[in-house]
Amino acid sequence: MGLTGNGARIDGVNPAHIVAVRDFSSETLMAIAAHLDVSTDFEHLVYREAELDAVWSLSGFTLSQTQDSAVARLHEAAHRAHDLVGEGRPREAAALLRKFF
Repeated sequence: MGLTGNGARIDGVNPAHIVAVRDFSSETLMAIAAHLDVSTDFEHLVYREAELDAVWSLSGFTLSQTQDSAVARLHEAAHRAHDLVGEGRPREAAALLRKFF
């Protein structure tokens, strides 16, 4: 079994694993989206919300230092994706993230 730098399994996704969000790179967003696609249990959705919170926070820190329209769009999308997960719509949240990689 191989892992990416963010802890996502590359030979299959386990929704019980938490993606380590160290940045908002394409790799990180892909890992979160893949986990969103297979998350069904309440516990999994809580993990996904926490990951999206981290993306939102990191992008917000970046925006506090510099104005970047792409980061601003991601920041808003992370917020919307978080809300979609809270509404029980993780696959829609994944589709939203996929616009950024």
